[in-house]
Amino acid sequence: MPAETDAVRRPGRPRDARAGETILIAAAEVLGEGGPQGFTVDAVAARAGVGKATIYRRWPTRGGLMLDAAARVGLELTEVDTGDVRDDLVQHLTGLADKMANTPSGRLLLAIIAEAVGNPEMNQQLRAFTVERRTVARHTVERGIARGQLPGDLDPDELLDLLGGPIFWRLLTGGMVADPTFITWTVDTVLAGVRARCLPSPGHPDPARNPGN
Repeated sequence: MPAETDAVRRPGRPRDARAGETILIAAAEVLGEGGPQGFTVDAVAARAGVGKATIYRRWPTRGGLMLDAAARVGLELTEVDTGDVRDDLVQHLTGLADKMANTPSGRLLLAIIAEAVGNPEMNQQLRAFTVERRTVARHTVERGIARGQLPGDLDPDELLDLLGGPIFWRLLTGGMVADPTFITWTVDTVLAGVRARCLPSPGHPDPARNPGN
């Protein structure tokens, strides 16, 4: 007699092609109700009406599922192109600060960051999650470099670390929201430092201005 399938054991389940979406919906609900501490694969499986094996085939780790569940509420940045990289970055960071402080996914992500400090698996998953969600902001920096608005040797990720760090620091240490004035000041200060780094040092004239060399 053939082995009993999940579909036979659980009549009325969504078809397998839809199982991933069903699991994510359930995971977001579990995460929203219990936070990271109450988030278990068992709870998600029960809420979704699937077996744990079905979840693990799609998300090998609890951390990966938790981050995807938080992300579905909306943490992605919208593409912005004002023609000025400074204005683009101000808009990006203002949107990020608002999402982190005022949306369920933002508040959950802050809790996940705190958990990742003592959880190596979660730390690794969080890093991959962050790299993926930085795509839009990284494109903004790369576009600024291509337009000559930023130095050609600039590392986009290092710049984004400097810009995003104060926002997360404020939220994680005191619950303070980075307001638009603070964000604009941060962007202007960081970009001024980046550009100053590329100026010729005293006593070392810029070769481009000294054609005799």
